[in-house]
Amino acid sequence: MAPVISNRGPSRSANPAQRLAFSVLFALIGAGLTTFGLYQAGHAVGLLGEPGTLTVASCPRVGQSKPEIRCTGSFRSDDGRSTDPAARFTVNPSLASGQTTRLDRVDAGSYVRISPAGTEEYAALTLFGMALFVFAGSGFASRANSTGRPELRAGPVGRVGLRLGQAGIVLLLSAALCAVIAFLSPH
Repeated sequence: MAPVISNRGPSRSANPAQRLAFSVLFALIGAGLTTFGLYQAGHAVGLLGEPGTLTVASCPRVGQSKPEIRCTGSFRSDDGRSTDPAARFTVNPSLASGQTTRLDRVDAGSYVRISPAGTEEYAALTLFGMALFVFAGSGFASRANSTGRPELRAGPVGRVGLRLGQAGIVLLLSAALCAVIAFLSPH
C-alpha cells in the first residue's frame, strides 16, 4: 500500500489561547448584535417607544447624490397623551399627503416606522448574533487532537459543545429565513 500524501502541509497544533480569544470575541460580537437587534426590533414592533399614528403633510425628496424621502406631518400617540405637529422621519417609498402611517416615538423628534419588514430584519440580526454567541460556547468545548485538528472534548462537555454547534446551525438557518422574508416583504 502506497503512503498517503497530503497537500495540506504540516499540521500545527491549535493554540488554546487563540481558541479562547476567538471564542470570547465571538461571544462579545454575538451579545452585541443580539442586544442591538432586540432593541431595534422592539421599536420596529412599537413596544419600546411611544407608538402612534402620523398623518402625512408632505414627503419631499432631499439630497443630490443619494436623495432620501423625508416625510413631515402630525404625530399623535395611541394613548392621546402626546402630539407633535411637526414630526419628521425618513421613508422609502414616498407617502401621499393625508396618508397615515404607524410610528414609534423613540425620543422627542425621533421616530421609527412600525413595520413587519423592519421587525424581520432585526429578528434576522438578533438570530445571527445568537448564533455567534452559541458558536462561541461550542468553541470552549473543543480542543486540539494529536494531529492538531480541533475536536470536541469527551464526556458531558463535548456533548454540550455538540448541541451548541447544532443550535448555532439552526439559529443561522432561522436568521437566513428571516432575512429572506424581510427582503420579500413590502416596505
